[in-house]
This record gives sequence, C-alpha cells and structure tokens, in this order.
Amino acid sequence: MNHHLTTYLKQLREYGLKNNIPNVTDEVAQFLSMMIKAKKPKTILEIGCANGYSTIWMADSAREVGAIIHTVDHSAPTFCEAKTNIKEVGFEECVTMHFGDAREVIPTWPADRLFDLVFVDGQKASYLDFWNVVKTRLNPGAMLVFDDMLAFQHKTESFSEAVENLENFDQLLIPIDKNDGILVMLKAD
Repeated sequence: MNHHLTTYLKQLREYGLKNNIPNVTDEVAQFLSMMIKAKKPKTILEIGCANGYSTIWMADSAREVGAIIHTVDHSAPTFCEAKTNIKEVGFEECVTMHFGDAREVIPTWPADRLFDLVFVDGQKASYLDFWNVVKTRLNPGAMLVFDDMLAFQHKTESFSEAVENLENFDQLLIPIDKNDGILVMLKAD
C-alpha cells in the first residue's frame, strides 16, 4: 500500500470515528486485504460499505489480483461519501457501487453473477436475510466474512443458528479483540 493511500485511509478512519460512521477495525481491514491477496478472488461482494473505508482496503488488493468488487449500501449519505472516497483514490475501475437494500438489489442481478469472496457488514439484524440472498451466488470454494459477530450477538443470533451446522461449509469464529470477532465461512469446492 502506497503512502498516499495509507494517509488517506488514516484520515478516513479518523473522520469515521468522529462522525459515528461504523467502519471496520484496522484488523478486519487488514484481514480482508490479506485474504484477497492469498485467495485471489475474481469477484467480491461487499454488503455495507459505509463511507468506503473497508471497500478501499479491499480494492487495493483487488486491483493487485485483478478482482472486481460489487458493493451495496442503503444509506444515501454514506453511499455518496463512499463514492467520492473511492473516486478520490482511483479505484472506480475495480469497484461497482449499487445503492439500495442488498436484500432487494442482489436478487435483481443476473443469475450468473457469482462471487468468490463475500464480506457482510450491513445491518446486523439482517444477516440472516443477507445470507439467504447470497448463498445461491457463491462459486465453489467461496469465502464469506461476517463482521461484528461477537459485538452484536443478540442481533446476529438467528443468522448464527441458521448457519451453525451447514453441510459443505467450514466455519471459524475469529475473535478480533475482547469485544468482537468475525465469522469466516468457506464453501466446499
């Protein structure tokens, strides 16, 4: 990651903290970046981009491996900020932005739009709904990452119960700090 991008992300993170924008932690951002470099997905889906902080982290690695990101968000103010921020750092060619509720937007896409990596960080109470719209859009070997699984257990409980014993998926809950963690799921080849 170049110095300009590192500086921009630091400023974007500070802005998010001051303005109560729910960006991912630096650890989650770095994890996503590393997974993209390691897995080399061609297609990435992000549900919930906020002001583009996580999207930019992923886009830096996505460009390196030749991947395209589709990001969906329903909040007009942060969606507009994300669009501006992504353009500012020059990632428009590898990020396609979709405005609206992912539960409504994703089903309108062509059936052959499948994903190798999915990152979910939208409304926590809707995780089960998000799962239901993405589970048929996964390529073999797809990886899914669900953020805030420990911090919002009460909101993600129905999702956790629904995916707990899925066949053909390996799962690991990874604590990020004492208060939070991510659920990583890997679809069988």
